[in-house]
Amino acid sequence: MPIRWRLTLWFSVIVLLILVISGTLLYFQLRGDLLNDADKTLNAYTSRVHGSLMPTSIDQSVDYNIVHSQLPPINEFSSPGIYLEIVDSSGTVVVKSDNLISQVLPPAGQITALALQGNPAIGTVSAADGTRVRILATPLYLQDQTLVLEVAQSLQLVDSTMNRLKLALLGSVLLAVMLVAVTGAVTLSRAFRPVRLIAQTAHDIEQSADLSRRVGHTGTSDEVGQLAATFDHMINHLETVFKSQKKFIADASHELRSPLTVIRGNLDLVRKHPDKEDITHSLGVIQSETTRMSRIVDDLLLLAEIESEHDLRKGSVTLNKIAAEEVQRARSLSPARTIAIARSEKISIAADDGRIHQLFSNLLENATKHTPASASIAVSLYRQGEWACLDVSDTGPGIAPEHLPHLFDRFYRADKARSRSMGSHGLGLAIVKGIAEQLGGSVDVESEPGKGTTFKVRLRIL
Repeated sequence: MPIRWRLTLWFSVIVLLILVISGTLLYFQLRGDLLNDADKTLNAYTSRVHGSLMPTSIDQSVDYNIVHSQLPPINEFSSPGIYLEIVDSSGTVVVKSDNLISQVLPPAGQITALALQGNPAIGTVSAADGTRVRILATPLYLQDQTLVLEVAQSLQLVDSTMNRLKLALLGSVLLAVMLVAVTGAVTLSRAFRPVRLIAQTAHDIEQSADLSRRVGHTGTSDEVGQLAATFDHMINHLETVFKSQKKFIADASHELRSPLTVIRGNLDLVRKHPDKEDITHSLGVIQSETTRMSRIVDDLLLLAEIESEHDLRKGSVTLNKIAAEEVQRARSLSPARTIAIARSEKISIAADDGRIHQLFSNLLENATKHTPASASIAVSLYRQGEWACLDVSDTGPGIAPEHLPHLFDRFYRADKARSRSMGSHGLGLAIVKGIAEQLGGSVDVESEPGKGTTFKVRLRIL
């Protein structure tokens, strides 16, 4: 069963239970109030009769006509359905109110018996036609006789009112449940429309492997709308990742194909011309290409390791100390080049020491490889709010604007021929970007042809 139908069913059951419980409480509360009102009326008339028929008011043997004449009048407007009877010890009705005419009250044996014993009693009895009557029986002492005063009120009005209320409550409960079921089904159907679209889109993507499909929810931005938007964002991210993987595989295959082709060609040359000079030359070329392939594979493994790590903040590192060490190392590798620390503030961040060394090393190596020996390189390290800022600037020829957006892509080289001859394979800056982003930072580049280049790394200080 779809979840929207299950929710509709649950809502309907809950509303039904609430209405049944509240209706039952209302029914019994009103029934109790009406019975209490009837009992108050019976007690009031009982007091009036006892007040009119005091034992001292009868000076001679009991004359029932006199007793009848002293009964208080019954107001049919304020207290309709009130009846009075006086019963002797044998159960015979000796006096009754005029509104009973030829009728008598239904027998109330137990109630009358209690009253004869001197204990007032109240209860409900049924007449021959099924009408219920509420009777209050109290002992009445006149001269030497013990009589029973029965004051009764018909409950026909109460019962008919409660029956109509019962039908009204039943009808309203059924109508309310039906309305809740219909409105709930419509509302939930609309609310879950994005969920159905997500399920359909996911099914279509699974069947066709087409990651260009989207839910495209344009409704309200509630939790379900946010789910649809998150799904689209996730699919968009997966599409980007898959495209990047395809491009990466193609680029890696291309990068590895070239050295393999060179190695295969030199092996064929050695096989065809096995003289010492050709063998020596071919082995040198094979060793060079093998070294290049090894560096590509090592950098690819390093990049994959960086991107798979969830937390590079493994300890505290001092950036200015690492910067000084890497600048000194770069100077030892390029003693003829000017590499200076223009600005160095003491900054510590939470990071892995080896990854920060790799970041500095790749930036300096990139600067030395892509600038002439006459160009100078400056390193600046400073704090800017919550960020540690690292700038590596050079006075080289700069980079053309069309290359700037792609510098951090894998295997991208602005000058492919020159970069390849210097042993560059286009992964150094991609590694820098991966390390910076894994640390919650970023890397950017500013360059203008003829005026040099500046790489800017921002790392959050925690």
